[in-house]
Amino acid sequence: MDRKINTAITSGEPNDARGFSTWSAQCPSEEVFRTVIGTPVATNDLLSAYRIDGRSGAKKPGSC
Repeated sequence: MDRKINTAITSGEPNDARGFSTWSAQCPSEEVFRTVIGTPVATNDLLSAYRIDGRSGAKKPGSC
């Protein structure tokens, strides 16, 4: 899990949840892992990280 979180934060793309996401390589690209960063105390704290299943993941617009 730590490796997935590190990958999402260092090379993922920003998401709408104030964090970063990684995307699948298939076309259309789908969100596969999401982090949410920021707590009331500190803006750089990891609040949550979770895997996205195929039904609820976002589709990246214009990925194909």
